[in-house]
Amino acid sequence: MTVDLRASRRILPAPMIDRSSYSIFSVIKQAIGKDLTKFSIPVVWNEPLSFLQRLAECIEYSSLLDQAALTNKPVERFHLLTAFIVSTLSTNLERMSKPFNPLLGETYELKMEGDTPFHYISEQVSHHPPVSALYIRGQHWTLSANVEPKVKFQGTNVVAVSEGRWILRIKKIVPTSRSASQSSFQSCTEEDDEQNSNVNNHSDEEDEYTWTSPSILVHNILFGRLWCEFQGEFDLQHTQSNQRSVLTIKTQSWLSSQSTKTANMFKYTGFIYDGKDKLGAFHGNYGHCYYAIDNLEDAQFKSSSSSCCSAGGHNCIHINTTATVSSPCDLILTPSSRLIWFRSLSLMNDNELALRSQYYFFTPFALCLNEQVSSVVLPLTDSRYRQDIQYLEKGNTDAAAAEKHRLEEQQRADARKRDNEHQPLWFKKDENEEYVYTNEYDQRQFNHCPNLFSS
Repeated sequence: MTVDLRASRRILPAPMIDRSSYSIFSVIKQAIGKDLTKFSIPVVWNEPLSFLQRLAECIEYSSLLDQAALTNKPVERFHLLTAFIVSTLSTNLERMSKPFNPLLGETYELKMEGDTPFHYISEQVSHHPPVSALYIRGQHWTLSANVEPKVKFQGTNVVAVSEGRWILRIKKIVPTSRSASQSSFQSCTEEDDEQNSNVNNHSDEEDEYTWTSPSILVHNILFGRLWCEFQGEFDLQHTQSNQRSVLTIKTQSWLSSQSTKTANMFKYTGFIYDGKDKLGAFHGNYGHCYYAIDNLEDAQFKSSSSSCCSAGGHNCIHINTTATVSSPCDLILTPSSRLIWFRSLSLMNDNELALRSQYYFFTPFALCLNEQVSSVVLPLTDSRYRQDIQYLEKGNTDAAAAEKHRLEEQQRADARKRDNEHQPLWFKKDENEEYVYTNEYDQRQFNHCPNLFSS
């Protein structure tokens, strides 16, 4: 399924239903202290995407992975990879709707071509516990993960954790002379590349990087406007060395002043290490930007600079306000801050940007995920064939709720009849009990796939 973002739709068939008369607490109060992924919630709190489709949004800024694969400078590569992980966090902040739970055996495929090509394949490989396996192939890299979401209601908040590690493999660079190759590239460090007399090709050997996702906290479940933030830190590790990147999200203290809380909102800092030695530093706003700090001394002391983030793009809207247009990023820069990434919705015009709050705050990338296609053969297990999601897109919540209930009951009935453990079609367990891609989907032989969503 090949998608062209510039030609894709910019709006859904119908806006989301007004939720002002609905209470999310009335739904989840029975699940206090329990895993919310095992509870069915009213369709009014869903967004018209399957969780497999929502996971595909992690690859919106895949160009960062392409750039990382093209540089042979370890610190610069860590900056690009860490910025990529930050970009995956930014897709969540405005989205207070729950994606539909995938059925066991459900799949989703997405393919992009052009300057930043990739091929995304995912499958729901387990129902209890719910596990989504995904595999993404880029130009010189692959990204895979087993995602097991766990959502618990704690007091006035909901905590969501995605267990399972992400594994990125990048083909190693083999230097060759310019006279032996007609290809070249330009990385983020243009000045250094101009001085380099070699260009780089890639071998079959791979560098491997792994990380796990930080937890996300949803506030104001009892009253007020829903909003969310990430907590903790993540550790991006290069498995063949002692090099790693550690990002720490700034925490909010009840004793802090309101101005301090506002200044720290969505901010993070971090360092790149080789063992215990610091090689680099960075900071940013995970709803908007990532900056490398090229002078380590700048990262050791509180900046006295009055210079704020100069990147354009679109800062995430803080859902706890009445604003429908994002405010400028207020990240304070250091003298050596260097922009690596910022969030951009440049494909949307002003009118489309103003209407985003009525359409689940979808980005152009999210809007294309469930767009129906007729030119490509997909397995009948693909999320695009789910009628409950299509009904919700069209604003027919009654039909969406009825179809969602039918699919859930059908899945329970199938589970009661199943004698053996479910065997996924496109992934299999390895010696580490992780689901790995078999490459068989690429053959596009779908005759044996069940008509998963039929009655």
